[in-house]
Amino acid sequence: MSNLFVTDESIETSPPVVGYRIMQLLEKKDGGKISIFEVTDKLKKEKWFSSRHLFLGMVFLYSVGIIEFNQPYIVKNV
Repeated sequence: MSNLFVTDESIETSPPVVGYRIMQLLEKKDGGKISIFEVTDKLKKEKWFSSRHLFLGMVFLYSVGIIEFNQPYIVKNV
């Protein structure tokens, strides 16, 4: 089972930092919603990118109530 916070990983791959990157993309979009595919496409160019990091970043944002999911979109809840 994956841990949300792992102490031996780089800080730039931690769920709060990845969540911040996702929120930056959301802020640039009108209406406060962005496609999961668009997020993946924009972040896959980063050297830290992996599907695990993206998943945990979204789980972090969802668990603190900042985003909701409306398939296939991530919607800003705040």
